[in-house]
Amino acid sequence: MSNAGYIEQWKGNIVQNTLSGVLLALALLPGAIAFSFIAGVNPTIGMLSTGLMMLVLSLTGNRTLMVSAPSSGVSLVVAPLAASHGLQAVILATLFMGIIQISFGYFQINKWLELIPVGVVIGFMNALGILLFTSQLKNILGISMATYIVAIMSFFIIWLGAQHIKIIPAPLISIIILTIFSWVLKPDIKYVHDLSSIHIKLPYPTIPIEILNVNFLLITLFYGLMMAIVAIVQTTLTARMMDEVTDTTSDKNRESIGQGIANLVVGLFGGYGGSALVGQSRFNVTMGANSRVSTLVTGSFLLVSLFVFGEIIGHIPMAVLATVLITISLNTFDRRTIPFIRKSPLVNGFMVILTMVLILISNNLALGVVIVTILYYIFKRFINLERT
Repeated sequence: MSNAGYIEQWKGNIVQNTLSGVLLALALLPGAIAFSFIAGVNPTIGMLSTGLMMLVLSLTGNRTLMVSAPSSGVSLVVAPLAASHGLQAVILATLFMGIIQISFGYFQINKWLELIPVGVVIGFMNALGILLFTSQLKNILGISMATYIVAIMSFFIIWLGAQHIKIIPAPLISIIILTIFSWVLKPDIKYVHDLSSIHIKLPYPTIPIEILNVNFLLITLFYGLMMAIVAIVQTTLTARMMDEVTDTTSDKNRESIGQGIANLVVGLFGGYGGSALVGQSRFNVTMGANSRVSTLVTGSFLLVSLFVFGEIIGHIPMAVLATVLITISLNTFDRRTIPFIRKSPLVNGFMVILTMVLILISNNLALGVVIVTILYYIFKRFINLERT
């Protein structure tokens, strides 16, 4: 991209893009906190990672207006690493993730991503939805009657808000109303501060000392690779959607490099990696954003919010965050599933189901994509399958 083209991407209505950026930041807040619990890290780290990633990508990203942050897919990959080796392992894996994404971009990885069959992509999205859904049931079921009531109220507010209010994101409305409700009535439910203490401090660049441990290094390198694969698949799918919505084109390999730089910065400041988000990217366009200013404002606002709203985060009911993520999980399921299987029930259905089964059994999103894609081309070669 020429310097002139890059400068043009910063032009637009400053007021409109600033407003869109603030609204987008508010839309990202619930996910930033909720995905942190999936990954097994402190929610302030989720907010820090989201703010830093948006800030850096407003400068380095190729696909303007696209929104990236710690996502459901990456968070699910991070979770077992955080549980077994702690935050330092997650930070180191994020650094490796960034380096791998930059390398993939330089080596034109998106030429290879085009080879991933549609059935594998559909299976990937559906398995992601199931994993996300099931991961949140523990925050609602078997706790107390008050938890069920709060969860039902949250679902109702999200549904009602989505129907009638377009400016403020429905999940944020639910969080605000039910956090105030719970603070006043103090029902028998779990809150964020029951699961994680909220610590807010200025971050500074550092590299984990554990990088000197060879075994630790290899484990984090493996997870960094898995995180990079999942992130690139999710980001590429989102970039294609954004190309269609905005009627423009983007360089997916340059985007991979930009995302890698962002994840490197996030890792250096103690955060964890992310990828593009479909719903929030579409929301950014819907709100009227048309320049890089919107995502710059989003990142800046989130980082400031970390210090302004940090103490309030601890009082958010866990059941409300669970309903937010369950709502996201339901929107993750690929609507092409039934029509795709109907076209060729045996081949397409087997591909989708096998991808889902492998991911759900292994609890590894990247592994299912890689294995089924390889199997697809082996079978295609030997029994001359028509690629659909």
